[in-house]
Amino acid sequence: MAKKSTPEPQTPWEQYQTTHPKPLAAQLPQLSAWRHKQLRRNLVLILTPLIVLLGFFGYMISPLAKVGEVNVTGVKVLPEQTIIDASQLSNRNYILQLLFDKHPVVNRVEKVAGVKSAHVKISGMNTVTLQISEYAPVGYVYQKGLYYLVLSSNQVVKQGIKNPSDNYPVLTGFTAKELPRISTALRAIPKAVRQDIAEVKATRGGANPYQVKLNMGDGNQVIADSRTLAKKMHYYPSVVADLKQSGTLDLEVGAFFTPNKTKKN
Repeated sequence: MAKKSTPEPQTPWEQYQTTHPKPLAAQLPQLSAWRHKQLRRNLVLILTPLIVLLGFFGYMISPLAKVGEVNVTGVKVLPEQTIIDASQLSNRNYILQLLFDKHPVVNRVEKVAGVKSAHVKISGMNTVTLQISEYAPVGYVYQKGLYYLVLSSNQVVKQGIKNPSDNYPVLTGFTAKELPRISTALRAIPKAVRQDIAEVKATRGGANPYQVKLNMGDGNQVIADSRTLAKKMHYYPSVVADLKQSGTLDLEVGAFFTPNKTKKN
């Protein structure tokens, strides 16, 4: 069995050091370092909020805090400026306010005839993009020398144009109450057929208040009932495929074709 070692006896000086604390002078370096550490910590706690506040106030008074540019995407029918004007966005609007509450801008834009939905996107520092989804155009109404678009929402665009560059049909003779019916009927016609319709007239002939006449791009005329127009026009391509000349196709009841009279030499 190993013999336990006994600790060596301390000298009187070592015993004194053990029983008496170190003098204050010996503790000063540690105390000074602790105080410097606390001072730095307090400065960070005080200066950080001040720097953040100064940066925030500096940003708020700078041009970057307000709307700098407004872009519009998704419009094919409506003028971009119409959307921008409706949004009421300008360099007086703050980006932060818009970031937290976009609904007022969206609501104003969605009140524009032809706008199906609107979204606001903020990119960069102060660029605002209005992302628009439109109602599809159905045709034009002609009034006082201008053509006004009729949309699938049955709304009429307020801005008229003199010379349409697209191939939407012109709707003539329809009252404001009749436009929704003919608009709905045209939307249900296959696109390939609809694009060949040049004009739709409200003729109201033969004691039928719903009678309409369609002038087709292929030279034919179609007489139909607006209530059954969409269904009957589905068969138009197959019917005219067997015709050897242009004429009038009556689709009110059944299908009757009358060829155009040829001029005799």
